[in-house]
Amino acid sequence: MKILDKYLLKNYFANFLGAVIVFISIFLLVDLVEKIDNFLDYDLTFLQVLYYYFYTIPWFIHISIPMSALIAVVFSLGKLIKFKEFVALKSSGISLYRVGTPLLIVGLLTSIFAFEFEDMVVVPARQKISEFEREYMTRSYKKRREVIQRDIYVQLENGLILIVRSYNTGTNHGKFATIQKIDDGILSMRYDAQNIYWKNEKWILTEIQKRNFENSKEEYSFNDSLTIELGIKPEDLVQKNIDPENMTYLQLKSFIKKLENLGINSTKWKVNLYFKTALNFTSFIVILFGISIVTFQSRSGGSGAGIAISLMVIFIYYGVVMFGKILGIEGQLAPFISVWIPNFIFLFLGGVLLLGAKK
Repeated sequence: MKILDKYLLKNYFANFLGAVIVFISIFLLVDLVEKIDNFLDYDLTFLQVLYYYFYTIPWFIHISIPMSALIAVVFSLGKLIKFKEFVALKSSGISLYRVGTPLLIVGLLTSIFAFEFEDMVVVPARQKISEFEREYMTRSYKKRREVIQRDIYVQLENGLILIVRSYNTGTNHGKFATIQKIDDGILSMRYDAQNIYWKNEKWILTEIQKRNFENSKEEYSFNDSLTIELGIKPEDLVQKNIDPENMTYLQLKSFIKKLENLGINSTKWKVNLYFKTALNFTSFIVILFGISIVTFQSRSGGSGAGIAISLMVIFIYYGVVMFGKILGIEGQLAPFISVWIPNFIFLFLGGVLLLGAKK
């Protein structure tokens, strides 16, 4: 690594870390002011509030990464321009492309880091927050002990799939349960029960319609009640029912596959799956724009306008990505295209802007 690269990256990371700290502080303060009444209403202790924010901070870090990368590149290059260092570099035959290359590489690595950080740290932390809110921040004591889980999908052994429309964790009582057996991708057996209970260490179904599908024929029978072995306990049932919004990339991918095996429309979750990768690419895009915008703003002699324009770009980018996401969920665009086409558009625009920047 050359002296120039070390100098640029040192300034970049100093500004980046400073910006992250500032953004986290702002997010914490705003969130605390917004939720302090809730904390008081639910009589949370100081340690419980600390627990809440311990698992909330990873999310704040994650959303601050793109904005911090933008601020860092604007200030780093702005310093070169302010102190005439960029002019000296050009006089030495060093172009803007050479100056921007290490920053673009860092932007790409930051995007990869953001994806992994979200998957390995942020998502598990948000799962903890969801559990905490269900247990300590519900409207009544009864609800704190009895939580209704909805739309549970669990892959069991021997090709069995359990679906429960609603399940009360306090009474261990579920309503509208379906058990399906899939052999080589083909439905071979199905139970539809009005109720499912956990009693005496066993699962009990009531008002069951049973169907067997063999050789293109259907056999139908009805039972008032049935004791069945599923190989799981109530805590396993609830533990496996993670809100798809709070799933890791692989968990969500597996969830989508289960939905498809059940013949359920998974478009929404496919869009969310691709959205995880698309949005984490933001850091590279904002750095690409930031490099060009700073050089244009040098003509006016200040970096304030460059920062304002860069922030405007990132907000427009977020708006376009969210609009594409909506189109994908509504089925107007293919899931991958709906969330990734904004990246392609902004990469093209960023490239054009960089070609037109002062070299």
